[in-house]
Amino acid sequence: MKQTFAPGLTAALLIAAANLFADGKDQAGMFNVLDFGAIGDGTNDDTAAVQKAVAACAANGGGQVILPGGKTFLTGAITLGSGVDFHLARGAVLKGSPHWQDYGTAGALLFAKDATNLTISGDGLLDGNDHAVWQALAGETAGGDVNRPGWWPQSFCGVWWPFGRSASDKSLAPGRPMQIILIGCRSVRLRDFTIRNAPSWTVHPVGCEDLVIDSLSILNDWNVPNNDGIDLDHCRNVRVANCHIDTADDGIVLKNTPNFAGYGRSENITVTGCTIASRSCALKLDEAYAPPGIRNVVFDACVIFRSNRGLCIQSRDEGDIENILFSNLTIETQLQPDKWWGAGEPIHVSHLQRHPDTRLGHVRQIRFSNILCRGESGIYIHGCAAQPIEDLVFDNVRVEVGKTTDVPGGFYDDRPIGSGAGGQFTGIYTNPIAGIYAREVNGLTLRNTQVVWTRPKSDLYGEALDAARIQNLTLDHDSFSSAASPR
Repeated sequence: MKQTFAPGLTAALLIAAANLFADGKDQAGMFNVLDFGAIGDGTNDDTAAVQKAVAACAANGGGQVILPGGKTFLTGAITLGSGVDFHLARGAVLKGSPHWQDYGTAGALLFAKDATNLTISGDGLLDGNDHAVWQALAGETAGGDVNRPGWWPQSFCGVWWPFGRSASDKSLAPGRPMQIILIGCRSVRLRDFTIRNAPSWTVHPVGCEDLVIDSLSILNDWNVPNNDGIDLDHCRNVRVANCHIDTADDGIVLKNTPNFAGYGRSENITVTGCTIASRSCALKLDEAYAPPGIRNVVFDACVIFRSNRGLCIQSRDEGDIENILFSNLTIETQLQPDKWWGAGEPIHVSHLQRHPDTRLGHVRQIRFSNILCRGESGIYIHGCAAQPIEDLVFDNVRVEVGKTTDVPGGFYDDRPIGSGAGGQFTGIYTNPIAGIYAREVNGLTLRNTQVVWTRPKSDLYGEALDAARIQNLTLDHDSFSSAASPR
């Protein structure tokens, strides 16, 4: 029999249902952190209450932990578990504590290890509270004012508070937390939320498998070092899509760092549909410390702008980097001060020994296809005589070169090579800037590739193609002219 309801009753039912979903009470599998004692005023420490909600969710077979909108929850490290959907409702803020001790052995605002079916979702916000973290660190050491633009204590660069350290160990120097660390997790979904003000790396999955990162916005301070957007480390079967990243340090990076060598290679990774601005490099592969390295990667349909480097393979170690495809990209680069690595190159491929005794792996089977570049430098390719770059192809690539900033140019940047003592590496050298500069390659193909020089011309620039010590060079329907040539 068909049932009907009076209009007033229907409205009342809808309002009651909306209220039920808004506060998360009395719903199976829903765990509102307010019900576990969280205050959400941005001042009181809500760590214990949020952690209780997560523990209750995991103990009941999983579900959704809700941080409701209109509240700011100040916490240290929160450890997530299997089956948990940690949900930041629209208008909700999870704000990181300024005190490094509050991140314990997790080393991050959100942490998980060996979890399965884990989700972090919602339209809310993770706030890393970077200036407060720096200020707290400065207060414990020699002092300093992080609110002065461009300042940071050099002793803190590269010093973060990673997983495994004990905050009670007085022999360890303080450091900066990351925003998200996921170690050895499977079937992970990160989607829709925004992260801002990361004091060091923002999203760091390690040894994860079946990982999807979709529609995140990462908005970090352009004066904070090491605040990379997404660092995929020893991960497999990964899809990154539709993200917007604006950060001082690298945007999206694939790595095989030495501390987690047991998780094997990074492989089967796609990055699509992202927009990225970086004071360092937008899309990058580096730190393949541990064999077998990184392979089977596609970067496609991304837009890179206001970046120091666009695309970069920076090989310095034993792991191989192979079967990499960059396609359908637009890139605009501009020089940054030399404390940021890079020389305004839209495309950079280097394969050099980190230390004089480093045994290099291979960089091979690399493709750049359908790419429009504009930068203050050109394409830079630099291999090692003992281990050249192998089988490198550029197909339908246009690079437009010309000065757009007042930052001095006329140099190339091979950092990091050398000892790295005191945080310093050798590798910067002056040279006329070529449209395409290439050294030590076995198998270089330039097909339908174009170099264009913009006005006004500069004395910094030289030849369109400056190639030496290349075996098997193929030029096919290319368009080159020197910087001194008429345009």
